[in-house]
Amino acid sequence: MNALEPLLPVLQTLEPLGLPEGALQGWYAYANQKQAARLAGHMKVELGLIHKTFPAQVDHAYLRSDAFQANVVQAVRAAEVAESEDKLHFIARALASCTLAFAAPTVDRFQTLRLIEAISDRELRVFVEYFRGLDPISPFDDGVPVSTPFSVAGLSRQETSTALLGLEQLGLLAKEPLPSQDDWVDRPGLAWKLTALARQVAVLGRLNGHEDGPDLYEPGPF
Repeated sequence: MNALEPLLPVLQTLEPLGLPEGALQGWYAYANQKQAARLAGHMKVELGLIHKTFPAQVDHAYLRSDAFQANVVQAVRAAEVAESEDKLHFIARALASCTLAFAAPTVDRFQTLRLIEAISDRELRVFVEYFRGLDPISPFDDGVPVSTPFSVAGLSRQETSTALLGLEQLGLLAKEPLPSQDDWVDRPGLAWKLTALARQVAVLGRLNGHEDGPDLYEPGPF
């Protein structure tokens, strides 16, 4: 059975924004159709926000390309292994954001969706909470010392630490030296810093929120 069937009516709403009429004919994917239907519910909300808030920012060339179809299939496959509604919501928001044109540096949409698929629900939860704890003006210049306990509600310290290590393995976090505040200190320690890959995930996930739409996972455990 075609797993894209629940998504096709939702994706068809992109036709006024540049998706060619009839472009969805013949689109097919093998995946869990039940999960795809749940993803479609979140996509309806997220694409509605795109229609309302970012119509002038839509990447029309992308909607006409084969890459759009490939990314839809990738998102459905990511949804197949999602363990929570929050993860499905994040995938839907990332896929909806793929329809937008972003300023440089260009986001590698397929790579980012592949990363989102690989992130576990717990790692995603920790990633979102970590991002929210950084300087809202310059989150990619900010960092949290590795030696500083980082806690997330509902998770033990060990679970959070394991998730941080998992995010490092995925290339979303890196340990970088802290600037020394004391000339007598040769090794001031390390800090968790966001990477270029993390920037792509944050951009497609729109973690900075928007004045015309709620922040991700609000309300919710994230």
